[in-house]
Amino acid sequence: MDAPVSLISPWRKTTLQRLRRRNEKEKHLSSVMESHERISIQLEQQEKENQSLLNLVDNLRKEKLELQIRADSGIGPVTQTSNKVGPDLERKVFKLQEELTDLHRNKGQNAQTIIDLNEKIKEYERQSQAKEAEFLQIAIKANAYEDAIKNLEKAILEKEHANEALKDEQQTLHLMCSTLENTLRKVQEENTELITRWMQDKARVADDMNKGNDVIHQKLEEKHHKECRSRTTSTSSVTGTIAISPSIMSPGSLGATGGGGICIGATVPSRYQASIDAHDSEVNTVRFCPSGNVFVTAGNDRKVKVWTISAGQFNNRGTLLGSNAGVTCIDFDVQEQYVLGASNDFAIRVWGMHDHRLKHTLTGHSGKVLAARFLSDPNMIVSGSHDRTLKIWDLRNRACIKTIFAGSSCNDLVTTDGAGTNIISGHFDKRIRFWDIRSDGRTSDILLQGKITSLDLSQQDRTLLLCCTKDDALQLIDLRMNKILMSCSADGFKVLFDWTRAALSPDATYATAALRTVESTPGMYRVEH
Repeated sequence: MDAPVSLISPWRKTTLQRLRRRNEKEKHLSSVMESHERISIQLEQQEKENQSLLNLVDNLRKEKLELQIRADSGIGPVTQTSNKVGPDLERKVFKLQEELTDLHRNKGQNAQTIIDLNEKIKEYERQSQAKEAEFLQIAIKANAYEDAIKNLEKAILEKEHANEALKDEQQTLHLMCSTLENTLRKVQEENTELITRWMQDKARVADDMNKGNDVIHQKLEEKHHKECRSRTTSTSSVTGTIAISPSIMSPGSLGATGGGGICIGATVPSRYQASIDAHDSEVNTVRFCPSGNVFVTAGNDRKVKVWTISAGQFNNRGTLLGSNAGVTCIDFDVQEQYVLGASNDFAIRVWGMHDHRLKHTLTGHSGKVLAARFLSDPNMIVSGSHDRTLKIWDLRNRACIKTIFAGSSCNDLVTTDGAGTNIISGHFDKRIRFWDIRSDGRTSDILLQGKITSLDLSQQDRTLLLCCTKDDALQLIDLRMNKILMSCSADGFKVLFDWTRAALSPDATYATAALRTVESTPGMYRVEH
């Protein structure tokens, strides 16, 4: 309770000082009143004396008249006596008149002094009333402050009790946290041991499967060579061996598969060549450069890694940094000078292929960017985002030059022509939309049965479009007729995520899709041979 006394003492000191000043003023007023009373008494005495003198003057005047009457009647002794007494009385009268005049003058001055003193008394009374009112207000405020101080003291006590309770709770939680950390450490150790044993078992199972696949692969190769020899004997116009598995290509597209430098055959791999621990988290995307000498991986660890293949060995040639969230899509320009990455932090970034340095950071989307592609001009980029827009970017100005409102979240997009003017986008509302960037709107769209997760074009003639949808199917669309050629599905094939990707083989003979099952390992990817 020491704090409230220290807070109230200044008010008490001020109040005492004001009371003392008021007492001094009242003492001064009392002395003025006493002097006023003394002056009033003196004035009354002087008035009485004045009245007696006036009476005396009247008597003298009467005597003077009588003496004058006697003198006029001829009485000598009386005249002489009157002549002797008259000047003395006149001098007395004059003296008394002067004294009376002085008394009147003093009376007037005293009256004015009394008036002034009355005014001062009234002014002092008004000031005293104002001070008393102010004092009452100050007293009321002081009482309010005392009440507030008491309330604050109660609140402080309550806070102290609450703080003590929180401290006790914190200590309890700290002990619980220590116990849980020990338990977590033990569980992690057990988990690590179980994963190691599980990986060893899976490695043994994979080795057994690879041995069986080798035997099957040898038989398939022998059968394949026999078919090729039979075809070469029956067809003299074909100069090389053509091995095409049962194709899903249209009859019109088969004629476009010939020519130098174009893949004319593809087979399903029977085993993987290598397994690489690429990232610290899940791998979102893998893409080879156009020449096929380099491939890039990206994942949820916010890193993009560049890999090269040399003598069957996979070497990490650099890590592209700068993303603030997981990288969802990557792409190369035609000259293989830049790497494009779309990220969950609403941005698109461009790195140099040779120096691995960040060149551009493009921001403007208000949602995750799941797709981004270079157009024919290496300085032009198109991106699609969850904010339901497509954006065209100019790297020379580092700015968005056009925004297309698609009406639904974009999960993937591709370009169909070399000029990069025609764009195909797959959306959350089950629609594939076709855009011409030279116009302001879309040209057409196709409605599928499920949400579209990815798109891929055939590499040779760019007329076949593969779509992966959330109804657990792959749709093959002929872009020349905007018609679905076939729908592929299989037992156990489940499209679990909005970013599940599917791709066509180089000759558009096979289609593959990424799956995530219990046997897959996050952060690992396999390069098929």
